[in-house]
Amino acid sequence: MTAEKDKGFNFRRLFIRDTEAPVSEKPVQQDVPSVSRSQDDFISNTSERVTVGTQDQALVEDFVQRLQNLINQNNQPGFDFLEFTESLFEEKQNPTPEVYKTVFRIAQKIDKSLTPSSLLNSARHYKELVQQTADSEISKGDGKKQGLQTEKDTEKNNLDSSLKSTRAKIQQLSKQIQDLQNQELTLNNQLLAIDQKYESKFIDIDRKISAIRNAKEQVVVSIVDIEAGIKSNLS
Repeated sequence: MTAEKDKGFNFRRLFIRDTEAPVSEKPVQQDVPSVSRSQDDFISNTSERVTVGTQDQALVEDFVQRLQNLINQNNQPGFDFLEFTESLFEEKQNPTPEVYKTVFRIAQKIDKSLTPSSLLNSARHYKELVQQTADSEISKGDGKKQGLQTEKDTEKNNLDSSLKSTRAKIQQLSKQIQDLQNQELTLNNQLLAIDQKYESKFIDIDRKISAIRNAKEQVVVSIVDIEAGIKSNLS
């Protein structure tokens, strides 16, 4: 175990846990995190087509990957919570109290200033980073929903005004009544189709917001698990 670990440490096994399949006690894979897409693009940089089922879990996993990339990119200098967590899971997928103590003893030989308190402070730093990022993305999603609602209302009001104007012309211009009635039917159909037109967009954003919340909870709960282990086994 070295003092400075590669910043590409993969927390996937930590943050997305399989609650049905048995856990394999082997080192965590050192996958290289993908950083080709910005953290700011999660809400908007996905397809508008609404799907259900496994696609929701895929959104959660996508955001977990983004959070992992963010954490790795903001890895603090020295041996901190990230390196401690990596070392734990290199020893055992479900660390026991003895593993916590053993890893901590070894880590103290590398960094004599390391304490349970410094590990907890480091954990809080990454937890706050995750929470702030997820909250920011949720806020963006809410803002996009509000923008869509305004766009919908404007278009709906415009169509409604056109419909009323058309009906008035029908009453005033008997010679053009047939053409105006056809125009009325067209506008009315467009007005009735507004909800269907925007429904998939609202559902898509709601799914993404839900996925962000789920991803945030999974990441935070996992960090809290390690915090609890540190407090109960090292403090």
